Amino acid sequence: MADPLFGTDGIRGRAGEYPLIPEFLEKLGETLAAHLRGPDCPGRVLVGHDGRESGEPFSSAIAEGLNLGGVGVDLLGLAPTPCVAHLTGEGPYQAGVVISASHNPATDNGIKLLSSKGAKINDELENDLEAALNESPPPRPSAPGVTARKSLLGDYLSWLRNEAFPNLDFGGRKVVADCANGAWSQLAPRVLRAFGADPVIIHDGPNGANINEGCGSLHPEMTAKVVTREDAFMGLSLDGDGDRVLLSDAKGRILDGDAVMAGLAKHTLPIDKTVVATVMSNLALENWVKALGGTLLRTPVGDRHVAEAMREGGHSLGGEKSGHLLFGEEHDFRGDGVYTFLKVAEAVLASGACSSAFVEDYADLPQSLRNLPVTSRPPLETLPNFSVACAQVEDTLQGKGRIVVRYSGTENRLRLMAEAESQELVESVLDTLQASAEEEGILGDLS
Repeated sequence: MADPLFGTDGIRGRAGEYPLIPEFLEKLGETLAAHLRGPDCPGRVLVGHDGRESGEPFSSAIAEGLNLGGVGVDLLGLAPTPCVAHLTGEGPYQAGVVISASHNPATDNGIKLLSSKGAKINDELENDLEAALNESPPPRPSAPGVTARKSLLGDYLSWLRNEAFPNLDFGGRKVVADCANGAWSQLAPRVLRAFGADPVIIHDGPNGANINEGCGSLHPEMTAKVVTREDAFMGLSLDGDGDRVLLSDAKGRILDGDAVMAGLAKHTLPIDKTVVATVMSNLALENWVKALGGTLLRTPVGDRHVAEAMREGGHSLGGEKSGHLLFGEEHDFRGDGVYTFLKVAEAVLASGACSSAFVEDYADLPQSLRNLPVTSRPPLETLPNFSVACAQVEDTLQGKGRIVVRYSGTENRLRLMAEAESQELVESVLDTLQASAEEEGILGDLS
């Protein structure tokens, strides 16, 4: 049985290898067009890409397919995922497309398909599209054309400044932004200046091959170093497509998604008693929320699962440890790195305290994650040795730690996570789990 085309975050793989080749993307565009096109509505789709060399040709390919299928296309060019999502939801669009592999290396790329509301499409539609790709395409209608619409980025900036945060003003404070040589490279400085900040911008020169390379949310220490050197108010480290962020406070302390949720929970819990996070969030966050009188609701890995739980429960704060945060209906359940930063900055400035006081009492329990290559992916519960090992380590932890074991949704890897009261215990637990996986014969070359 062939692997499914769509993973946990759309289609992702190595650029230039199937399915990420222009011929397939053109076919995907035409297939999507057939789904969108109605009898009285030819439809229109918004397309943007991040800073990879393959981004522009892939955008052109999927736009060509959409156009051949009778759907008009507006091309944003270099644009963050949250920007494409917002403009799709607010504009005359039946769908949005983001060409990006997020935090992956420049040699990778991916396709994220968005609904008319700017949300990621559901599993059912992904399955329908995948099935339709194996069928003969319907007759082609007239092609309505492709239009460059770079100016739409200004509409997103205007929304942030005038509607989302109308009273926020940095008053000339320095803010460091690491754009990861990605999708925020052109827009982030404009946004920060619009809010009265003195921006210090690093890694804002995408050349097609340097996205995420030694920078951005994968290397937040770069921003932290500049924050302390420049005596800045705060810093933000974005990922390649801009939907996640790690922050640095005034002392250079790095705040990941768990720390940011812990700080913001102090403001949201009096109104909404639930914070939504994935199974990968640290046990310390769960204890922190509980101490504030709230509950941490855990979901499977993936922001779509967080968004689904937030919609069902009407919750206003959720996210992932990676820095992908969601703020409920106020931002339509969309991950947005710059929006997250502005949300934290708003809380800090309102408090009158230094940014280092935002969540100074929060600290993770020791946690480690091992990503192990696998040669096959049998259901983990069917592996007897591995199942016994999981039960044994859970008994050892006795409620004072956790393990999470799963296959990656985007790579052929087994992800083993453990957290406990000491790093020594964490590593012992991971050694036990890895040894049992080796006994099962599912691991690839570990050298």
